[in-house]
Amino acid sequence: MLLRLSWFLFGLASPALGEPSSASNNPKSDPILLLKEKGITSDTLSETSSGLKVGDGCFCSLACDTLTSIFGSDSVDIIGQESYEASRSKYWSTQQAKASPRCFVRPIDAEDVSIVILVSRATECPFAIKGGGHTAFKGASNSDGGITIDFRQRKHVVPSADRKSVAIGPGNTWADVYTALESFNLTMAGGRSAKVGVSGLLLGGGISFFSGRHGWACDNIINYEIVLASGEILTVDSTTNPDLFWALRGGGGNFGVVTQFVANTFEQQGPLWGGMLVWEMHSTKKAAIDFLISYTEKGSIEDPNAAFILSFTYAQIYQMWVSTLLTHHTSPSPSGTYPEVFGDLTKIENVFLNTTRMAPHSNFTIELDSTTPIGMRQSYWTFTTLVDGQLALDLLDIFEEEMSPIKDLAGFLPAFVYQIITVPQLKAMTRNGGNALGIGGGDKPLLLSNLVAMWDLESDDALILTAFHNVVSRAEELARERGLDHPYLYMNYASQFQGPFSSYGAENKARLMEVANKYDPEAIFQKLNPGHFKFNGAPSQWVPMI
Repeated sequence: MLLRLSWFLFGLASPALGEPSSASNNPKSDPILLLKEKGITSDTLSETSSGLKVGDGCFCSLACDTLTSIFGSDSVDIIGQESYEASRSKYWSTQQAKASPRCFVRPIDAEDVSIVILVSRATECPFAIKGGGHTAFKGASNSDGGITIDFRQRKHVVPSADRKSVAIGPGNTWADVYTALESFNLTMAGGRSAKVGVSGLLLGGGISFFSGRHGWACDNIINYEIVLASGEILTVDSTTNPDLFWALRGGGGNFGVVTQFVANTFEQQGPLWGGMLVWEMHSTKKAAIDFLISYTEKGSIEDPNAAFILSFTYAQIYQMWVSTLLTHHTSPSPSGTYPEVFGDLTKIENVFLNTTRMAPHSNFTIELDSTTPIGMRQSYWTFTTLVDGQLALDLLDIFEEEMSPIKDLAGFLPAFVYQIITVPQLKAMTRNGGNALGIGGGDKPLLLSNLVAMWDLESDDALILTAFHNVVSRAEELARERGLDHPYLYMNYASQFQGPFSSYGAENKARLMEVANKYDPEAIFQKLNPGHFKFNGAPSQWVPMI
């Protein structure tokens, strides 16, 4: 890979106009000099690397041609190629798949990523990073007009010799990870949906079937391999660069590109218990929320092996509102029985779908994934409150009011999802110096709300996004009126119109920005990697659409 290359791009006869970049005055940060140290030189890059305008299409073309010369056409997909369209199709949401990067580049290791970052900097061509490609909004992990770093060739899952940890490549989905670990009778605290990517979930927090006992996924990371904006490759843990180790647990992609995660593993002897229970909503929502409150007050403390997701959805296929409980228990149960913590669910009558069973960990992630299929328009929103049964019922009423006028739009499936952030989960967030989320160590459980939408037509975007914005605004106002509000926004559920970092608290946000300034003093990951959540607020500002 360390080659001396010459590139001749006849369309670039003269350097770009503008002020020289600060990097050109600092040899230690000059991307051209840093590439030369790797054995890569280019007269064309040298001549055009000062004064470039961010996002100038010509220089993104130069960047992608340069990367093709370095890595070969098998590792770079240029716009117009059949392989390029195949790469665009591998996103969960239609919005992301419609972004048009100048090229996709598929690195195989951290050194490759280092080169890509330096070429991006030399040309000031923006970049995005795709792990699993499961964020809903456009541009989050697919660069419109720039470079998309696609990690599909970095998908290793390698348990350690002592079986206590696993090294994971950022291109994996959670189905990849669990399937590989199951052959060793191992598992880990990770994502719950098969096609969700490893990187985004771990850098944003990560709720797991095992969170009651082991905490969130980010709190189970032992070390990270990360490429900085300088091209330097670091291994980061609780004793080496501990400030960066703290920041990566909830701080997203604001510090560098993580090219490997090493996480705790544990023995998983036998299958898990779990499955889906579905009822008509209006006759069961009170009983379902009563169960949520009972679990919060008692079950989550007495049985840390239990986990569940409570969802209320309008199902066009049935022309009715439904209550759905996705239940999971990480200890095996005798065939045909419910774990005691879920025993009260048998008292809710008229269940019309029951998939509860014993099955491998990976099987349950496939079931959950089936509820959010690929290839549709998607939107996620979130807010957090204190736990209160009447508030949960009233918020659901607000949701139904806003959704009912639009519930029959083409392919529309709206869902209001409740989950409990339990006290044991909050306590686990204090391990190894704590994480960046701002809620660790709390002594009151939290009610995490996730609003989910799937639909077919772009022409319906304004109606749907406006309705969801209205739900969040009304819900947050009601919670404030009752003294039940909480600032936390879970990054992995946030919309492009929400800014999670301010919700971490002023002190944590300032600390994150300080760490970013230390490891990325030129703010490359704020300027050239703009698509996901940054410190300056929401990726998009809300403006009324209708």
